[in-house]
Amino acid sequence: MYFFNKIFFISLLLTLIGGCAAMLVPETNDPAQKLRDAYMLFDKQKRPLPAERLIRESIDIYKKSNDELGLAEAYKAYGYFFRSGAVEKYHKHYNAKGFIETSASYNTRHDKSIEYFDKAKEIYLKNSKYGDVTNIYLNMGFTYEFANNNEKACESYKKSLNSNIKHLEMIPEAPIVLPSGFKSYEEYINGFNKRLGCW
Repeated sequence: MYFFNKIFFISLLLTLIGGCAAMLVPETNDPAQKLRDAYMLFDKQKRPLPAERLIRESIDIYKKSNDELGLAEAYKAYGYFFRSGAVEKYHKHYNAKGFIETSASYNTRHDKSIEYFDKAKEIYLKNSKYGDVTNIYLNMGFTYEFANNNEKACESYKKSLNSNIKHLEMIPEAPIVLPSGFKSYEEYINGFNKRLGCW
C-alpha cells in the first residue's frame, strides 16, 4: 500500500510541476529582474510561455512608474521573444492558442518582433541613446532576414551603421563589442551587406 501511495504522490507532483508554466521561477516585483528571468526562460530554457507573462508584467510596471527607458528595455525583450527559437519550438501551441499579446499570431511573429523593436527604438531616439538605437536596428535587420525580407534587412543594417556613427560622435570613447575578427562596426555591417547584396 505504501508503495502505491508513493507512486501516486510522485505522479501528482509531476503533474503539478508540468501544469504550472512558471514553476521554479522566483516571484519578484522588480521589472528588470522579470526581464532577466524572461530572457533566461525563452533564450536558455526554451520556455516561452512563462517568459511572455514576465515581459508583459514588466511592461505594465514600467508604464505605471513612467520609466521610459525601462519600458524600452521591456519592448526590446518582446522583440527578441517573438523571433526566438523558443517560440518556433512551440509553434503548435501558438498556432492553436495564440499569444498573450492577442494581436499576434505565429505567422505574424516576425512583424510583432519588428513592431516591439520599433517601439523601443522610438524611446531610445527620444533620449538620444544612439548606442541602443544601433543595437535595435541591427536586430531589426536580423528579424527581417528571418522573415526573408532582405531589402528591409539591408535598410536596417544601414541605419544601424549610421546610428553607430552618431553614437561615436557623441561618445568617442564608447566601447564597441564586436565578434572576433572585426576591427570596426563598419566592417562588421559590411559583411551583412555583402552577403545580402545590399550595395
